[in-house]
Amino acid sequence: MRKRGEITVFLTMILVCVWALLCGLVESARTAGARCYLRQALDSSMDSLFGQYHRKLWESYRLLGLEYGTPGDLEGEFREFLAPYLEAQNWYPLEAGEISAVRLTALTDEDGACLEEQILAYMKYGLLSTTWDELKPDEAAELFRAVKEAGAVKEAAGAYKGHAREAVKLEKALEQLNDSLEKQRKLWETGAERLRGCDGGGFLSQAARLDTELGKVPGLVKAYEKKADGLDRKLKESRNEYESRAGDLSQTVRDGLEAEIRQYEAYTDRDGERRQQVEALDGLSQQNREYVRQVMEEARSVQEYIDSWEPDDEDDELDEEALWRPVRARWDAYPVLALNVEFGIQDKETEGFLERVQELISGDLLALLLPEGETASEQRPDLTDAPSTLCGYGKGGEAGGNSAAGLVDRLMIGEYALRYFDYYGRKPIKDGCCAYETEYLLFGHAGDRENLSSAASRLLAVREGLNLIHILSDPQKRGEAEALAAAIAGGTGLLPLVGVIKFFIMGVWALGEAVLDVRALFDGEKVPFLKTQDSWCLDLDGLVEMGKTGGNSGELSGSGQGDKGMDYKGYLRLLLFFSMGPETDFRMLDMIQSNLRAGQPGFRADHCAHAVEMSADVCGKHLFLTPGVWKAAAGGGEQRYEMTVAVTGGYGK
Repeated sequence: MRKRGEITVFLTMILVCVWALLCGLVESARTAGARCYLRQALDSSMDSLFGQYHRKLWESYRLLGLEYGTPGDLEGEFREFLAPYLEAQNWYPLEAGEISAVRLTALTDEDGACLEEQILAYMKYGLLSTTWDELKPDEAAELFRAVKEAGAVKEAAGAYKGHAREAVKLEKALEQLNDSLEKQRKLWETGAERLRGCDGGGFLSQAARLDTELGKVPGLVKAYEKKADGLDRKLKESRNEYESRAGDLSQTVRDGLEAEIRQYEAYTDRDGERRQQVEALDGLSQQNREYVRQVMEEARSVQEYIDSWEPDDEDDELDEEALWRPVRARWDAYPVLALNVEFGIQDKETEGFLERVQELISGDLLALLLPEGETASEQRPDLTDAPSTLCGYGKGGEAGGNSAAGLVDRLMIGEYALRYFDYYGRKPIKDGCCAYETEYLLFGHAGDRENLSSAASRLLAVREGLNLIHILSDPQKRGEAEALAAAIAGGTGLLPLVGVIKFFIMGVWALGEAVLDVRALFDGEKVPFLKTQDSWCLDLDGLVEMGKTGGNSGELSGSGQGDKGMDYKGYLRLLLFFSMGPETDFRMLDMIQSNLRAGQPGFRADHCAHAVEMSADVCGKHLFLTPGVWKAAAGGGEQRYEMTVAVTGGYGK
């Protein structure tokens, strides 16, 4: 009997198709599982890699950084963490190919944004113990406005104080011119006396001196004109600068400043009237000089005649009186020059004492401001390969900008700086390379002394501006300044000069009070941010005394208010608030690197990774799909597939 196998073959083919479908489905599921397994392996390896953070960096500064030598070192360590996952005997046979760090972000990258991100992440929890006793977030905006206003007032006052001194120099130029004219008058009078006594030689001597003195007048007039032109030009420049900053001023302060500035402009307007008379002296002096020389020529002729006269007989007498009479008449008609304008400073001593107060801050500030017997630290940090220098922020100078996005962010970064970096007056929290680390964050100088001096100068500027705002708003103090200005100017009819000197006094008064304020801060006391009549310490007598003694009077020790106001730390917090930016961030890294090098020479902040992106080439093989016996016989081997997977890890968000 003949047998047929169609059904068997058909069923076999069906079973093969079903089996192939099942194997494909299982392989597909296994491949998807392999990808999940690979992702888990890569993520776990990255977590293990970043778990090797620098322990001392975390313990000292609560910052996380993965220290490395080269990117290849990180790639090798990542491969080691990944190896156990790939070597495991499971349903996911995988082999690692090339592993490369395609993006490596260090703590020094992105202009300090990486550092700020970590600081803010930590301070969200670190602020739980902060009470904001001295600078609350809701007060920061008002302080920001007040300090900006103080800065604008300080700049305007500084410029116009300089103009006040230039106005005084202008008055002194007129005094020098008047002294010359007065000397000419006396020489003319003496010459007239010599003629009345028929003393030809004595007259010629006085006339020659008068001629010389007249020759000085054009130079004195030009010196006056140069000072007047310079003052007028600088006043216009200062007016433009003031107008550009007027938006930072409140209406009350703007009105007060405007009233004082107009006094300067009124002074130059009135000086224009004087200038016409002064300029006329140039030509008049030339005419007088010619006049004197003509009279001298006549006098020489008379003197020669007298010297050569010989009597015809013994009874002849020479009438010298008659010979000299025409010369005397001509001399008496000499047009004596005079400066018929109001000018000058009467109380030069007091004015000089006030100028000395300004000069105090041009010397050694720390000797002036630090408590008696205390000296500044002379330590210098190790700035070899400093991050600020490597990244282009190492030029020194006051930090500026506000890279932190929000007001609260700036407050938190400033609070972090005060918590982890030393500053003047604080008991050291660690054995660091310098004592004034926070001051370094602000100013970036290479030594402690320079940074503390810059901090003192900056505090003086802030306090001077705030103090001047108080004076401008206090009618009593403005009245006292005007009374002293009138006494210094004397009986001059150029009344705007009194206003100029008044503003000069107000500016110096604000500076003198600022000196006492900063002394108090360095002595551990508190100083109110905005002064009142009760918290003001320095009167005008004390200001003059400060100029007399060079600021060394024991009675002028400081203006601290006990528990009222902010201490030195509070003012540093305020300065940091205005200084947040890349410079501050990199200077933090400078200090961190310098301090960690004490225990680990060669530590570099730019070799601490903040984030890494790894790219891994991984090869897998199929388990439920094979190339078949015919491909194997042809040398096809096992069927493999490749995957390139990227994984990112780090300490950021």
